[in-house]
Amino acid sequence: MEWANGAKAVACFTFDLDAEISWRNILRRHGIERDNPVVLSQGEYGPNSAVPRILKLLEKYDVKSCFFIPGEVAEKYPEVVGEIHDAGHEVGNHGYSHRNPARCTLEEEREELLMGERILKGITGETPKGYRAPAADLSANTHSLLAENGLTYDSTMMGNDLPYVIKIGSKEIVELPIRWLLDDWVYFGFNYFPPLEYQSGISNHRKVLEIWSDEFDAIYTEGLYFMLVMHPQLMGVPSRAKMLDDLIGHMKGKEGVWFATPFELSSYWKERARK
Repeated sequence: MEWANGAKAVACFTFDLDAEISWRNILRRHGIERDNPVVLSQGEYGPNSAVPRILKLLEKYDVKSCFFIPGEVAEKYPEVVGEIHDAGHEVGNHGYSHRNPARCTLEEEREELLMGERILKGITGETPKGYRAPAADLSANTHSLLAENGLTYDSTMMGNDLPYVIKIGSKEIVELPIRWLLDDWVYFGFNYFPPLEYQSGISNHRKVLEIWSDEFDAIYTEGLYFMLVMHPQLMGVPSRAKMLDDLIGHMKGKEGVWFATPFELSSYWKERARK
C-alpha cells in the first residue's frame, strides 16, 4: 500500500466531543425527564477539563486531529470549539443534538446535519468537511444527505481495513472506517446511576495501551491505517491522557508514519481512486 510522501502507514486521531448532550439523550430515552446533575457532569468534564489537557498533549507531539462536535455542544462551549480550531485541528460535523440518524425522518436528519454545520461554521469560519454519525448509526438517507450537502467523508462504518469510496449518483463520499477495538468507550464508558446504558466497565488503561499498541504495530506491518476514536470525557483524565502520551510516543518511534487528519486522508484517498 502506498501512502502520501512514501509513508508506510497512517495514524488518525479523532475525538467525539459529546459533552453532556449524549447523557441527556439517554435519560430521555429511558423516560427520565429530570436532568440528573451527576450524570450530566460526566459529560461536562470533557470541555471543562479534558480538552485543555488533550490539546496540550497533541501540541507536544505536533499531531493534528479532528474533533466531531454536535452543534448544541458548540453553542454551549463556543470558546472551546474556538480553541480547538485555533490550535489547527479539524472540526467535524456530529449533527446538532446528537440524535441517532436512524431514528429520524429524512427532514429531521437533514435539519440535524445543517444546523450542526451552521453552528460550527459560525464559530470557526469554516464549513465542516466530514461527518461522524451520533450513536454510530446511519439511516438509509445519510450518505445521500452528506453528498447533497457537499461533505467529503464519513467516519462511521466498519467495512474495511482501508478507506473506501461510496458512490451516490455522480457524487462520492470517502468512508473512513472505524472499529470498536479502537474506540475508548468500549473500555472506559461507565455510568453507575441511574443504571442505564454504557456500563462496559472501567478497564485497566495499561491493558488498553497494550491492545492499541499491538493493533498499531500489526497495522504498521501491513501498511494500513489506524483510526482511533476517543471521547474527551473518557480519555482526558490524567492517567489515560498519560496512556495516550505513551501511545503517541510509541507510534512516533516508527519510521514513516503519516499522522493525518480525516480530511487530509479522505482527500488523498479520493485522488488515489481517480488514478
